[in-house]
Amino acid sequence: MTTTPATSAADKPQATTPQPKAKKVVEPRPCLCGCGEQITSRKGIFRPGHDARHCSQLAKAVANKELTKAQALAQAGKASEALRNKLATMLDNAAQRAKAKAAAPKANENVAP
Repeated sequence: MTTTPATSAADKPQATTPQPKAKKVVEPRPCLCGCGEQITSRKGIFRPGHDARHCSQLAKAVANKELTKAQALAQAGKASEALRNKLATMLDNAAQRAKAKAAAPKANENVAP
């Protein structure tokens, strides 16, 4: 009859607990829309909802003839291709509305004296 030697706690390999990874420190940077708020995420360039604000600002600048359509699209393209496409759609819709408004007869034109 063979007996196995008793193992003590000192004989067992101790399990090591993994050390949590050190989080990378992200320098706060300003939101790209120009609001002045700070972003602390690693990947983000806008605060939530501020990408739409940026598109609206660029669309208004084009409507006020402060920027050309190409300049506005170039600025939006710096952020992402999706934002550029969103702005292109906004500008096209605004152009169609302006064209429809110009083509619609005014209420005072049809009134006989």
